[in-house]
Formats: sequence, C-alpha cells, structure tokens
Amino acid sequence: MVNSNLRRIIKRLEAMVVDGAGPLQVRTFERYGIAVCDVLFNQESGEFVVKRIEPGDVMVFDQLDLAAIEVYDCLEYFRQRF
Repeated sequence: MVNSNLRRIIKRLEAMVVDGAGPLQVRTFERYGIAVCDVLFNQESGEFVVKRIEPGDVMVFDQLDLAAIEVYDCLEYFRQRF
C-alpha cells in the first residue's frame, strides 16, 4: 500500500468526529515539529475550522474531505518554503 499523507490527515479528522469527549475537538498539524495549522471540529454544527498559523487565515468547512485538502495544502506549502 502506498504511504499517503492525505489518508493520515483524513484519519485524524475522522477521529475528531467520533471522539465524544466534548463538543469541540482540536488537533494541531505539524511539519518538522513546527505547528502549521490547527483544526477545530464542532460536534454540534459538524463544521471544521482550519486555522493557518501563518499567515493566520481561517477557513470553515462542512465536509471532512475539504478540510483534509486544506490541511494538506497548509502542510505542503510549509514544506516547500522550509
């Protein structure tokens, strides 16, 4: 099986959806040990909020796939700049 960065991102986002520890789940995605973006999942609204650490953009998604693509884009953008 091919090692897929996008698949790992999707699995982390899916874990946020099924985690019933509270109404708001937060995950930080890192590259080379540096925080690149935070993802918040609101259990009540079903929305994902992706916050880029730099430049500070915030995007809201109602679909897991779109949030995963944005996280992937954040990580790849950082990797190319590093």
